[in-house]
Amino acid sequence: MRLAGVATVTLLLGATLVGCSDDKPAVCSSVDNLKTSVDDVTNIDVTSSGAASDLESGITTVKSDLADVKTDAKSQFSSQLDAVDSALATLTTRVDAAKADPSASTLAAVGAAVAPFKSAVQTLISDVQSTC
Repeated sequence: MRLAGVATVTLLLGATLVGCSDDKPAVCSSVDNLKTSVDDVTNIDVTSSGAASDLESGITTVKSDLADVKTDAKSQFSSQLDAVDSALATLTTRVDAAKADPSASTLAAVGAAVAPFKSAVQTLISDVQSTC
């Protein structure tokens, strides 16, 4: 009988410990996905051939991942999300211009828009991860 009691306690403790790993809010995993897609975009060499198309494709993924973060975060991180939205809009506009007219100046403008975008995303990620 005592062995059955020990087995029951062991099973309950194991179930409790397994349950602890699932206590993170959904926004924690969605922000991890966003970080990955942003890293992919910011690692694109804007001077390489095909950079505009690569950036456009990467931005599509970022937008999808950002939508997931917005859904999961609800209003908790609204100011950070607004900053990301603004920086992403600027980056998207500049990528569109570079795709329409690939020149040194339009590609330089894309490069200049990447840093503020990455900074806004890093702030969002840091703030979300502090709640995970």
